[in-house]
Amino acid sequence: MSTDLTLHISQYETKVLSWEEKDDIQRLFALLQNDSIEVLNSVLELQYVLNYTFENPHIMDKVPCFWSETIIALRFTAVMKAARLFDESKDAIGVKKAFNVLEQSKYSDIVASELKKKKEEYETYKVYIEEIRTLRDKQYAHHDKKEFQFWKYNNSADLEFDGQFWTCFEALIRWACETFASIRSLINDATPVGIEITNDLAFLFQ
Repeated sequence: MSTDLTLHISQYETKVLSWEEKDDIQRLFALLQNDSIEVLNSVLELQYVLNYTFENPHIMDKVPCFWSETIIALRFTAVMKAARLFDESKDAIGVKKAFNVLEQSKYSDIVASELKKKKEEYETYKVYIEEIRTLRDKQYAHHDKKEFQFWKYNNSADLEFDGQFWTCFEALIRWACETFASIRSLINDATPVGIEITNDLAFLFQ
């Protein structure tokens, strides 16, 4: 998967509609795409900070509390935003429910082929989506009692991220960005070219 999101988005450009010109479906997918870009930026910010502090331990040693709190905050933000994006609860509209809404809309015939492909791709990420929800529900939003009653509940699941998870996490979010861009092109609502954040930490202490 390419690391240049703009290359994927730009190929879908059609006409950019104002908010007032969009119908409800177009507005829904515009909001979801914006959410996915926000999550991607949080993930990239976290990566940049982790790499920077690893490569510059003397900087980390100067203000360890600042950097540790920054890392915690970015991780929390990425997980909570992603959990919202992929929420499947009854009263929420996440990616899966948006697909269902689109399938029942006036655009159903136009998007049928693309939507079928995207639904299949969504299922391949299911294990990571479930882990994101688990982290939100059992650690971030509140403490699950089973996590504190380890003598009573045999829970072998590791709720901490590992390196592979973060790689798949980023791939999942990039997939979401590209998915919304492709769907918006099919429903005649172009997306402005998205520019992902750049790593500017190198300039911090110049």
